[in-house]
Amino acid sequence: MPMMLFEKFVAGAALGSHAETIDGTLLAQWRAAFPDRTGEPSPGGFAMAFAMRAYLTILPERPPGNIHARQRLALHKAARSNASVEAVLRCVGCEARQDRRKVTLAVDARADGQPWFEAEMTILWAQ
Repeated sequence: MPMMLFEKFVAGAALGSHAETIDGTLLAQWRAAFPDRTGEPSPGGFAMAFAMRAYLTILPERPPGNIHARQRLALHKAARSNASVEAVLRCVGCEARQDRRKVTLAVDARADGQPWFEAEMTILWAQ
């Protein structure tokens, strides 16, 4: 996949989707990232981690130096183990002011066909 440059973003455009099952492997990766936590992942934290996973999977080639400036999460429910998840990434908006480029991306995720979460990230996009 080619490098995702700021000029390629179009407000309102879908950028791709990411599908995966919440299985033991995915939960083990969560636990490895947060070894001091025991039990099940926090619903909001796990949802935001999945949103980032979708973003990084769908846009793997990004210019170095991007800054994750803001995020928002609306959680509809907690995801269950063995749920089939599909997340769609879209560009909500992009704007350039002087030498700064700002991109707002949304991730809408469904678990077993039901709304799981909606996340929004604002990123200062590098050149």
